[in-house]
Amino acid sequence: MRLRSISLKEVGLKEFKALLAKLISIPSPSGSESLLAHFIHGYLEGLGVQVRLVETQGYGPSITAALNFSRKGKTLLFYGHLDTVEPSPGWRGNPYHPRFREGKVYGLGACDMKAGLAGLLLAIQRLSGMEGLEGSVRLALTSGEEKSVKGFEALKASGAFRNVDAAISAEPTGLRRLETGKLGKAVFKVEFKGENSPREASHFTLQLAEGFKVLAVETFSTFNSKPDRCVVAVERSLVLGESLNKVFEELEALALKAGRARLSFFREALPPVEAYRVEAGNPLVKALEEACLKVLTFKPKLVMGEAGIENLLALNCGIPTLVYGAEGGGMHGAEEYVYLDSGVKAANVYLEAAIKFLSFRSR
Repeated sequence: MRLRSISLKEVGLKEFKALLAKLISIPSPSGSESLLAHFIHGYLEGLGVQVRLVETQGYGPSITAALNFSRKGKTLLFYGHLDTVEPSPGWRGNPYHPRFREGKVYGLGACDMKAGLAGLLLAIQRLSGMEGLEGSVRLALTSGEEKSVKGFEALKASGAFRNVDAAISAEPTGLRRLETGKLGKAVFKVEFKGENSPREASHFTLQLAEGFKVLAVETFSTFNSKPDRCVVAVERSLVLGESLNKVFEELEALALKAGRARLSFFREALPPVEAYRVEAGNPLVKALEEACLKVLTFKPKLVMGEAGIENLLALNCGIPTLVYGAEGGGMHGAEEYVYLDSGVKAANVYLEAAIKFLSFRSR
């Protein structure tokens, strides 16, 4: 297959820096993503990419877009999220005014994940000028990701995840780590009732096996009386092969042994999910490894990451999902930053991986 491009050149530092600065300067905390969504919508429209805003209950719109090369071939999904956390105390300046120093850019969302957004957008910009590829590239950007799965659910209902062969999430991992899977995760609500509930809850927490983490303990009582209800929030990561049902039953048995207990799942930011892993022989794993070898001169280490929306893409939508992105620090806190060079290199890895993946003949 012969590939032609109007102007295929690698993503450069100057353009990446300018786009990232623009993205940081548009505030997009969860629930206030609209301005950023409309900016990205206009950016993609300017490239001639099919793009639409998807209404998301309680949040700004999510985005779905498609760059179609041919009817046959594979479909690769680029995934990211639009929102950031709220600004926290401790910023030395305005968190929406990017500051550049010693190869880093400081700003709210710089690492999580506006560097990833900039990389995906610039990769799509390059791909939009190419001919000779087969299949299509889709883009899915969710709103509200830091607080809920409503953006994911809205995009799923819109059909954004149908008939997708594989996906790359641009969450920050650092250039030497390629997440080919995610651990599972569940947060349990364990409720004890009666005048002995505080003591029973205490006994329960002391008996928890390794791997369970107590997040909070709260007691409740009617006015001017002793506590008669105690709730314990417990988190558990799941490794490959562990089922949610088995972990639930294990924890429930322990709670009932301690006292009058009732167990349920917390279903807030992320519902309970099991672990998944994409096999090393998957075409997208190979494409990303080859892209890293070309751009970085080394292959990243294949690792498992913490649970996230990617678990839902892989397990609920059946999409083999990999995670790869820039390097930085301070996420969800003051003075968040990303290394500019790592963002540029990640953008070029996305570009090369897409070319290699869509160049493979469909089997």
